[in-house]
This record gives sequence, C-alpha cells and structure tokens, in this order.
Amino acid sequence: MNDKPTPGEADDAQMVRRAAQRYGTVGAMLAGGMVAFDRLLGRKPKEEPAVVIEAATEPEDINDGISLTLEQPDGEALQVFAPPPGRRRSRVRRRRRSA
Repeated sequence: MNDKPTPGEADDAQMVRRAAQRYGTVGAMLAGGMVAFDRLLGRKPKEEPAVVIEAATEPEDINDGISLTLEQPDGEALQVFAPPPGRRRSRVRRRRRSA
C-alpha cells in the first residue's frame, strides 16, 4: 500500500482545508463534494506546454506613449495615441448630493 498522496490528491486536500478555513464546515463539505464529482467524472487536467511566439521587432518603450496609424475600410487613415501609464489624466469624480 502506498500511503503517500499523489500530487492531485494533495492539491484536493489543500483545497478542502482552505475551504474549511474560509467558509467553515459547510465550505469543506461543498469542496469535498466537488472533488468527489470531479474524480467520478474522471476528468484529467490538460497539461499543455507554454506557447512561445517570436516578435518580428524589438518591443517599443511605452514611457513615451504608444501611437498607431490604422487604415479604415474606406481607405482613410486613423491616428491613435495612448499616453504613458504614469501620465494619464485622472478622472474627475463628482459626488452627488442627496436631495
């Protein structure tokens, strides 16, 4: 007999313990039921390798902002500019006064 749990079983036990800590006995029961249904259905997690895509150029420095020129379906050019992350204007919030 092997008393050592498999990695999947260890993750399941951790999930049930976390549910018990956060939501009490009812949360642990619900999490345990979900684990049991998952095992009954026999679903295995997909283990897919990470996808790596090479870019044709070096990434741009976004500290100067990003500008793009897009061509619309009618042939007209559209200029788009996104300001740098730290220099965006903040939104003005107005509080409504109660009547």
